[in-house]
Amino acid sequence: MNEHELKSALQDVMVASSPPPPMSPEAALEHARRAHRRRQTAVGGGLAGLAVVAIAVGAVLVPNLTGGGSGMQVAGGQSASAPFVTPTDGPPSGTPWVTVTPPPSGPPRSGPPADTSTRWPSGQSDRTATNGPRAEKGVKLLNDLASSLPPGVKAEDRQRIGYADYGPMTWRQAQFAEYAGDLEVWDYEARTPVVITGESGVGELSIQVETKGNTRLGDLVGCAAATRYAYPVAGGTCAVVDVGGKQVALVTGAVPNGDDNTMDSAAFYRYPDGTLVTVAYSSEFLESGHPALSRPALTGQQLAAIAADPKFHLD
Repeated sequence: MNEHELKSALQDVMVASSPPPPMSPEAALEHARRAHRRRQTAVGGGLAGLAVVAIAVGAVLVPNLTGGGSGMQVAGGQSASAPFVTPTDGPPSGTPWVTVTPPPSGPPRSGPPADTSTRWPSGQSDRTATNGPRAEKGVKLLNDLASSLPPGVKAEDRQRIGYADYGPMTWRQAQFAEYAGDLEVWDYEARTPVVITGESGVGELSIQVETKGNTRLGDLVGCAAATRYAYPVAGGTCAVVDVGGKQVALVTGAVPNGDDNTMDSAAFYRYPDGTLVTVAYSSEFLESGHPALSRPALTGQQLAAIAADPKFHLD
């Protein structure tokens, strides 16, 4: 077939065909450009004018022959110039109906999405117990800590001077920590200012009880547990002391290093069932505005005795 025959055949097709549906000008232009480059390679520069004519006519015919798509079809069934589209109106008369369904994005799913929300215990809306038996244990923990002090030392509530945003100096909390299987693990904490009779300074005493099943320090005991983290003590010397047959890790001589908010000393005792009791002491109550005590209010042995006291073996 020569040039004239090709041109005549194309014109006959245009006359015999029904008017094509609307087409994206951008898609037609891109299609024409690609076909033009291919035609230039096959025919050569001498036939460039004829190739442009044939391309323009062919670009108009493509939608009618392929069902009215908005772009040229490429491998995989996707449009080269537009995303997957499912027609909503019927096709032109005599044109095959083609529906393209986009592939699912992301990994395959089966069933409803998993519930990843936290199961708070005892009907709580968050981690902290504000009433009920757990909250009452937090209150009792604070009272028991105050009653464990040696003669001449007492827990005395104070108000911060110039540090109102830091909250009360006397504080206690009962907080859900984690699940160990079906077992609820709880974290009870209390803090109180301590004073020595006849002195104006104020120190700090705190206690933390992590019930059985806790994982914060793994299965570590003794000095291995006491030195796992820098808080509540940083540096110092660790030794295991005996308190009525119980082995308590005692860290003394801790020294603040840079921004470490460290206590002076701390005692760590882990019960055979895994319950961990940590008692920490500092002769200065940081961010309180009060002067520090001139001497320690408790000895290391007294601190260890509090950690090993059975009344702090909570569940």
